[in-house]
Amino acid sequence: MNALAAVWDRFDGFFHAPVPAARLGAFRALVAAVALYDVLLYSGVVLADAAVVSAGGPGRPWQPIFLFEVLGLGPIGLPAAKAVQAVTVVALVAGALGLGARLACGIGALGFLYWSGLAYSFGKPHHDKVALAFAMAALPFARVGAGVSLDALLARWRGRPRPALVGAMPIRLTQFTLALGYCGAGTAKLLLGGLDWFNGYTLQGIMLGHDGDWSRAFAANVDLCRLQSVGVVTVQVLFPLVFVWPRLRWFFLPAATGFHLMTWKTMDTGPYMRLWLLLFAFVPMERIPAALARGLRRGPVTALAILAPVAAYVALVVGVAAEVVPWWALAAVVAVLVGCVARRAWRPDPR
Repeated sequence: MNALAAVWDRFDGFFHAPVPAARLGAFRALVAAVALYDVLLYSGVVLADAAVVSAGGPGRPWQPIFLFEVLGLGPIGLPAAKAVQAVTVVALVAGALGLGARLACGIGALGFLYWSGLAYSFGKPHHDKVALAFAMAALPFARVGAGVSLDALLARWRGRPRPALVGAMPIRLTQFTLALGYCGAGTAKLLLGGLDWFNGYTLQGIMLGHDGDWSRAFAANVDLCRLQSVGVVTVQVLFPLVFVWPRLRWFFLPAATGFHLMTWKTMDTGPYMRLWLLLFAFVPMERIPAALARGLRRGPVTALAILAPVAAYVALVVGVAAEVVPWWALAAVVAVLVGCVARRAWRPDPR
């Protein structure tokens, strides 16, 4: 019993470790924004299926996901779909802003999961938003409005104390889900494909079969494909090492992001933006503005070295999101991000 209690204490200490309220608040804003992007991305498909249901068909076959089958949920018509979309979008916007944060995230999570279920029951389920689903489901069960939120701002105006530290459960659960997903994908390649997966021809065939923008360039050489195969499996299988030696995140996070960019451009998988944005679960996001500001004050060369990749990353995110998110919303988000960094950049260095 003592051993079991010790194991539980370590488990509880890991999943509920205290983190700054600002870190959890920033994570909440990120997750809600990504979920909003996902809902808007699937809106065309879901609303089209709902319109066919309202018209009496015929349409795509309804093959409910297991959860819908257990709950007895069926397809819905266009008026109901539009109502679900409106409630979900409003809830996720409120969740991102941190207004009634826990309630908004709870409603947003239910709407997001239901919207995804509708899309998957009429189509093909994908694995690229498993971590997002767990993250959204976990947000209502933590003090996600304690920092980086309108709730915190209103509480400050009213003179109510807000906690400096909160439980990290949604962040930890997302980290664990991401690590498990990467490790599982790499292990499956080893167990099912074996050494043949590294022969170069396997990856070459996948690339040429999907014919993405960069497929022919990266599939032209078999030896290069062998090297890429080893690199992909190594990053995936060893990804959980980020928990053992946190400094390895400096390698694994860019490597995982690069992996998704490569699969997008060589296998036409789509950007998988949900996954590579959720990698920020491993980053102390409340420190980012100050860290960028310190770098910008170290001279033009250092500032350029920092600004170039950051600007490229932001441009990539905006470019992908712009396909479904209104331009004014993206402009507002970018303006807030730039404002946060600029505010700290011009603040005198305390040293």
